[in-house]
Amino acid sequence: MPESLQEEKQRLRREMLAIRRSLSTMDIVTRSNQIADHLCSWPGYQACETVMLYLAMPDEPQTEVIIQDALGQGKRVCVPLMGEKYGEMTAATITSLDELVTGKLGLKMPNPDKTEIVLPETIDLIVVPAVAFDRSGNRLGMGAGYYDRFLIKNQKCLTVGMTWACQLVTKLPCEEHDIRMQCLLTEEGFLSCSNSGELK
Repeated sequence: MPESLQEEKQRLRREMLAIRRSLSTMDIVTRSNQIADHLCSWPGYQACETVMLYLAMPDEPQTEVIIQDALGQGKRVCVPLMGEKYGEMTAATITSLDELVTGKLGLKMPNPDKTEIVLPETIDLIVVPAVAFDRSGNRLGMGAGYYDRFLIKNQKCLTVGMTWACQLVTKLPCEEHDIRMQCLLTEEGFLSCSNSGELK
């Protein structure tokens, strides 16, 4: 990857993380509930049997309400489980938020001793976090490549990039191997990445 592209990604990452970290706790709670309302009422989500959701960092769109909804509907819910090798992860089932344990950096994670690993190709919907997205569905992550390596294992499922509206940009630097999201979801609603229009 050209050095200029790396530098551009790092600059954008710093800028977008600063914006995200400036949100108040009240903003995060309110906007997360709006996002949850949009997703949980979306027919695409309701039709899925197996969904993969991330466990949010404090300044990301929170997922607890969505996880509770999915479990309440009897869906199989899985979340990322980081592998021993840097940049690799699997999908691990959870049946309750109470079974999560505290992992690296104080973040919640599934208990690796008590969870079941889900084959990527059996997941119907993957909700993906990011530092930023553009309206074509390109994604800027934290730089470790966890989702890039995971998403390539199931390119037939629904992919929803979930983020704050303030983290949408016009165009992100991307590479040929990057996997684009099918749609984006913010507190303002869904956006289709195929035609940059609203998703019904």
